[in-house]
Amino acid sequence: MKFYKLHGAGNDFVFFEGIRSLKKDKIIKLCDRNYGIGADGIIIINESRRDYDFLMKYYNSDGSEADFCANGARCAVMLAHKLNYFEKEKCRFKAGDGEHNAELLSDGRIKLQMKKPLGYAKGLKFGKTKEEFYFLNTGVEHTVGYFRDISKLDIERLGREIRYDQRFSNGTNVNFVQRSGKNILKIRTYERGVEGETRACGTGITASGYLDMMLTDDFSVRTIVTADGVELKVNHEKNKLFLSGPAELVFEGIIKL
Repeated sequence: MKFYKLHGAGNDFVFFEGIRSLKKDKIIKLCDRNYGIGADGIIIINESRRDYDFLMKYYNSDGSEADFCANGARCAVMLAHKLNYFEKEKCRFKAGDGEHNAELLSDGRIKLQMKKPLGYAKGLKFGKTKEEFYFLNTGVEHTVGYFRDISKLDIERLGREIRYDQRFSNGTNVNFVQRSGKNILKIRTYERGVEGETRACGTGITASGYLDMMLTDDFSVRTIVTADGVELKVNHEKNKLFLSGPAELVFEGIIKL
């Protein structure tokens, strides 16, 4: 079976096309970085001849299915274009959380329309951490907290504590954010389903950027800087929310499923 390995800002995925699903044990093995290909998740794309250019299904590395992954979606757009699912710069696709529109920009980045949260919950406190957290949904659930210096945080410990808090019936992704300039945020994320810190999380970046807009009542573009220093943009245009960032094809191969 042919596969494709892509990453979006360091968040990496194994892609398959033309199949409908994969079993949990197979997903876990494929994502294993020692005994498999290695990835944060598995994505299946299929060409759609009706209402969309393609369909996208996303699995976390623990085998669970998630409604959406924004970094994975940008990679899916790039791969779908390579596979001639659509010809021009713009496309329309469907993921677990519904319809999305995307555009290949002239500088190589991909601009992706995101689910816009209706609002947010505030005043959340966890354990001995004094900082206040917020909760919102950008296709999947995210909790966001602001800190003075995220480089010193134990993301694995704090993220796990909040991710499994009993207040979240489905668990939550956890984002640790630091303001580092006008409309510039640094971010580190503990991802549910990966059960650890990932190099980037697109829905978390979007959640953090849009939350900052709502908290400050300033809807200017936000630049979000990942743990590896990669910059992504969160835009609010004509009452719609967008995430723009890179996607890169790493390699292709053949594997027996």
